[in-house]
Amino acid sequence: MPEHHNIIIVGAGLSGLYTAYKLQQIEQDIVLLEARDRTGGRILSGFCMGSPFDLGPAWVWPQMQLRLDQLISDLNLDVFKQHTQGDMLFEQHVSQFERYRGQSSHSESYRVSGGNQMLIEGLEKQLRVSSIRLNTTVKSIAKSGLRIEAVHKEKSVAYTANKIIFALPPRLFQKNITFTPAFSETIVQLWEGTPTWMSTHCKIIFVYEQPFWREQNLSGEVFSHPGPLSEIYDGSPQDEKLYALTAFVGLNAQQRNNMDQNRLIHSCLAQLQRLFGDVSQNTLDIHIKDWSCDEFSCTDLDVNSPVQHPQYPQHAPRKFWGNKLFLAGAEVAPEYGGYLEGALESADRVVAAVVSN
Repeated sequence: MPEHHNIIIVGAGLSGLYTAYKLQQIEQDIVLLEARDRTGGRILSGFCMGSPFDLGPAWVWPQMQLRLDQLISDLNLDVFKQHTQGDMLFEQHVSQFERYRGQSSHSESYRVSGGNQMLIEGLEKQLRVSSIRLNTTVKSIAKSGLRIEAVHKEKSVAYTANKIIFALPPRLFQKNITFTPAFSETIVQLWEGTPTWMSTHCKIIFVYEQPFWREQNLSGEVFSHPGPLSEIYDGSPQDEKLYALTAFVGLNAQQRNNMDQNRLIHSCLAQLQRLFGDVSQNTLDIHIKDWSCDEFSCTDLDVNSPVQHPQYPQHAPRKFWGNKLFLAGAEVAPEYGGYLEGALESADRVVAAVVSN
């Protein structure tokens, strides 16, 4: 017999965990199905000597993102301002750069103490351990009986539910899950046309014992045309036991896939050398996360998506099958689409919808 729950949430990223947290508060019978072997989705930390470094989204803006600000407070977390003191560098051509003072684009940006992974760990602690099923990949969903067929560690499993919530990007569930009956071409095109934010980003963290850029009166913030790193920021944790430069690779996903990773890192270090000098080569550790290689974050459609933050549709349908199937996740948030705040916004909306229908 299939395992039955009142509400099944597919996806245990920030939106899925927060949805479960809110539903559990009103004593709903819920379970989360997560294909990865971890929770968090695109929130992921790398560690060096116990210090955390965000490999996914890093910045928050509590003064504007009120849901996120409230969650940070509810989980007893702290935030600290992004380090922007010092001059910013703009590299127009190789080894030709200019210094600018007081022009940081992140002077009002904050980061969560301990990294955004603390949001995930904080929410997980609020949930019953049995409510999260990792390594569980949903393969098909049938409207009749609201039946879910999934695979857990190569073993077939089945679930039924009164209601199902998708808390993952539309392109991912459209590509990987078979629906019976199939959705209309209009809905399929809408889902396929919704870019997955960050899915083609590649982030590299260079960890150091000392913040040599600060000693040069630099903020660590760099914008570069020649690259290969297009943007660089001070990514040091709040306790500053270690220091870091966080960088985004400007090469697109196809260019990166055609390049050996060691060669990519070597060319990035060469860029740091021409920007900051020989001291930039004294790394304690290097973390790289290419989200385009993550099967649970990126589809073939995403590989060719623009790197700029997309405009997400505000009035797209988010309820289907007679109010039995609901959509959450950052990509379906009407106001803060693609942001952490959007993940929470969509969760609040879907919780209200599930309870009232």
